[in-house]
Amino acid sequence: MSRSRKRKKSQFRNRVILYVLAIVWLVVSGILLQWSVFMYKSVIYDISMVDFATKNVLRLLLGVFAFLLGMWVYRFRAGGWVNWLFYVSIGLLVMTYVSGKAFGGATRWIAVGPFTVQPSEFVKYTLIMYLANLSVSEKGASTVRIFWKALIISAGVSLLILFQPNFSTAVVLLLSVVITLFLLGATVPQMVASVLFAAFLGLIAYNVFGHVRERIEIFLGKGAGSYKAAQVIQAKVSIVRGGVFGKGPGMGLQKLGYLPSADKDYAFSNLFEEYGLLGIPGGALWIILSLIGITWVGLWAAQRNDDPFRRFVMVGFTVTFFTFSFVHIAVNIGLLPPTGLPLPFVSYGGSALVANAFALGYVFRGVIKMK
Repeated sequence: MSRSRKRKKSQFRNRVILYVLAIVWLVVSGILLQWSVFMYKSVIYDISMVDFATKNVLRLLLGVFAFLLGMWVYRFRAGGWVNWLFYVSIGLLVMTYVSGKAFGGATRWIAVGPFTVQPSEFVKYTLIMYLANLSVSEKGASTVRIFWKALIISAGVSLLILFQPNFSTAVVLLLSVVITLFLLGATVPQMVASVLFAAFLGLIAYNVFGHVRERIEIFLGKGAGSYKAAQVIQAKVSIVRGGVFGKGPGMGLQKLGYLPSADKDYAFSNLFEEYGLLGIPGGALWIILSLIGITWVGLWAAQRNDDPFRRFVMVGFTVTFFTFSFVHIAVNIGLLPPTGLPLPFVSYGGSALVANAFALGYVFRGVIKMK
C-alpha cells in the first residue's frame, strides 16, 4: 500500500473516531447533568430513582435505535417515501393544535400513551429531506432555481411552529434552511432577500406575541426584575461560578431552583458551573469542540457525496444540528435573547434525542461510505 493511500486511510479512520467520540462525549455529559439535577428534583418532587433511571435508559435505547434507523434510511434514494414522511410529521404538528398537551404556556406536545412527543423536533429534519427530494425531483434543479420555492415551504412550516407558540424553533429552523441552501449554491442576493424576509417575520412576531417582545426587551436591557430576566442573570452566574474547572460533579447550586430548566433550556450553563471550561467530561470547551467536530466531519463527507439527494440531506442535517446547538449556547452565555431550545444529546428530552440521533445516524452512514 502506497504512503499516500495509507495517509488517506488514517485520515478517514480519524474522522470516524472523532465523529463517534464527539457524540458519545455529548451523551455522557448529558447523562451526568441529568443525574446531577435529579438529586434536587428527587427531593422536591418526590421522584423515584428507579422511575428516573428507567426513563433515561429507555431514552438512550430509543436514541440508539433512531441512530441505527438513520443509517438504514441512508440506503434509500430520493422518492415518494420522503414526501409521505414529511406529510406525516406535518400531520403530527397540526395535531398539537387539536389535541396538544400544554406546558409553560405553549402547546407543543401530543400524548402517545404514557409518553409525550414534540413533533417540531422531527419536522425540522423531515423538512430537509423534503427539500432535498424537491431538488432532485425537479430534474436535478440547482439550488438557485428552487430557492424561493424551498424558502416558501420552509416559511409555511415555520409559521405552523410559530403559532404553537414556539418562536425560537421556528426562527432557527428557517435560519438552518437558509444556511443549507447557501452552502449548496444559493446566491448572495437570495440570501440578503431571505434575511430581510426573516426580519419581516420577526417584526410581526414581536408585535403579535408578548413573550417574544418580552425576551427581546430583556436582551436589550429592559424588563429588569422579571422572571425571564432573572434566568438570564443566573445563567451568567453559573458561568462565572464555574471558572476553569468548575465546582465539581453534582456540586452546582443553580439547579436548586435558582435557574429553572437546569437540565433543558440552560443545560450548557449548568454544565459550565459544575465542570467549568476544562473539566472532564462536561467542560464547556469539550462540549463546543464536540459540536464542531460533528459539524466538520458531517460537512466534509457531504461535500464529497456523489448523490445529490444524500448530499443535500447530509448538509441540511449537519447545519440544522449545529445551528440549534449554537443558539442554545449563545443564549446561555447571553449573546442571544432567551429561548427554549435544548442542547442536542445533553438537554433532557426524548423527542429531541431521537430526532437528532436519527439525523446523525444518517450522516454517519454517509461518512463511513467515504472509505
